Amino acid sequence: MPTEATLKIRPEAITMNWKQALKHHYTGSLDKGFQQFRLGLSLFFLGMVMLYMASQMLSPSLAQELAVLAALLVGGAGFIWAMMAHLRMLIGRIIHFITER
Repeated sequence: MPTEATLKIRPEAITMNWKQALKHHYTGSLDKGFQQFRLGLSLFFLGMVMLYMASQMLSPSLAQELAVLAALLVGGAGFIWAMMAHLRMLIGRIIHFITER
């Protein structure tokens, strides 16, 4: 059980750790960011292929609607993942440019 001494945390210590963690995240290697971007792009295209196949190969029914829903979820998740990775790389480059001066 935590004692009173272990629960006392300075607010500035939390802020500095949070800022350092955020800077570390955005200034990470571009290889990691590009790997995440490729994963998101792959999921997006997989979702689009699933969507095309569901609309072409299944007759209008509840099964088709569920397949389309699954395809949209996979494609949407891939799109969001790719955009977040792209923003990570973009912000990282901006931070690198600003801190170089």
